[in-house]
Amino acid sequence: MTITAPTAKRPLPAVPPADRAERLLLPATFITSLGNGFQLVAAAVLVFTTGNSALAVGWLYILVSVPPALLSLWFGTVADRFDRRTLCLTADLASAAAAAFLPVWILTGGDPGPVAYGTAFALSLLSAMFMPASNALIKERVHPSRTARFSAHYEMAMQLGLLLSAAAGGILIHYVGTTPLFLFNGVTFLASAVALWAMRKAPARPETAAHAAETDGAAGAPLARLGLLYACGQTMIMVSNTTLIVLVYDAFDRGAGVYGIVDALAGLGFCVAAALYPRVSARFGEFRTAVAGGIGCALMSFVLPLHLAVLLIAVPPAAFMVGLSRVGMRSILLRSVPERRAGRLFGAVNAAGLGLSAAMTILVAAVADATHIRYGFYVLGAFCALATAATALSLRGRMTAAAPVPEIGRVTRTGA
Repeated sequence: MTITAPTAKRPLPAVPPADRAERLLLPATFITSLGNGFQLVAAAVLVFTTGNSALAVGWLYILVSVPPALLSLWFGTVADRFDRRTLCLTADLASAAAAAFLPVWILTGGDPGPVAYGTAFALSLLSAMFMPASNALIKERVHPSRTARFSAHYEMAMQLGLLLSAAAGGILIHYVGTTPLFLFNGVTFLASAVALWAMRKAPARPETAAHAAETDGAAGAPLARLGLLYACGQTMIMVSNTTLIVLVYDAFDRGAGVYGIVDALAGLGFCVAAALYPRVSARFGEFRTAVAGGIGCALMSFVLPLHLAVLLIAVPPAAFMVGLSRVGMRSILLRSVPERRAGRLFGAVNAAGLGLSAAMTILVAAVADATHIRYGFYVLGAFCALATAATALSLRGRMTAAAPVPEIGRVTRTGA
């Protein structure tokens, strides 16, 4: 009798553990987000109290949008040609110097109004270089099978920073003013630079077919339309920053403390979305989750301006939905784009999102100043809902390549 050996089972695909770069990218994101949150709240309050109109705040966001809208694509090309870590490190150090200039100017007795706009412009210019380089750095350093998980953690780190800054921003402005918050933003850029320096250079990669397959993205992926969906979510978030400030200060006649609570509730919704995204996307699919979240948040714009109590109740679910959309689209884009084009893609997406945000800010602010802020919310919600739905419909049948990557097992480190 012949005895045959049992057939060995094929091992399940495994997910490697987070490496040094991934562990440092997340705290660097949190630190920078915390400082930028303080900067944004303080600058918006400063220009609104001096300009006393929706358009005064709108011009701040427009000014912030101009450099990335015009230069992100070019900076993305630069990020694909030069070392991405070095570019991010350079942007952080220069941003620290730019952020420190405004509080020094205020402390020496200068007029803060024009310099606040100038500082915002300088930080935006440097952000135009940092954004595509940092996203390409994620594509370069994070293993493809960890993309969805890292995207959720990345969004959580970002929103936790904004949540903490929003929760404390209004209180700090009330008791110590805006100047210390501007100074703190400069310190956070330095801390982020330290984390990037500790990340070290990328290890040399073997030129193998297996590695090329991992980093070459999804063949035939409709990157332009996927980028447009991400840009619609970015527009919803950025323009809402303007409309929420005016809604709280003007329509509801409240101050920085209430705005801080609203912003904190939004950050909480984002964090919950990032935490639950793996389960939700596994149940419904990444693309469907991202599209439903984007449309759902846009429709919530018709509810938010009804009453202050309604705003406080509705902000967390609205942020939850746009958070799902943002995490999902980032994950899909990271997995779909070839590494050699990651900088250009995220540069183009950032430029499109900011350009669209600038145009919508002008329109929404003009409608709000001519009528009431609630109609600005209606215009924003209608545009984002229709644009997201139309783009998603054009992608029907094209998104099989965007299915979630299963994270079944883990690879353990061996050796010393």
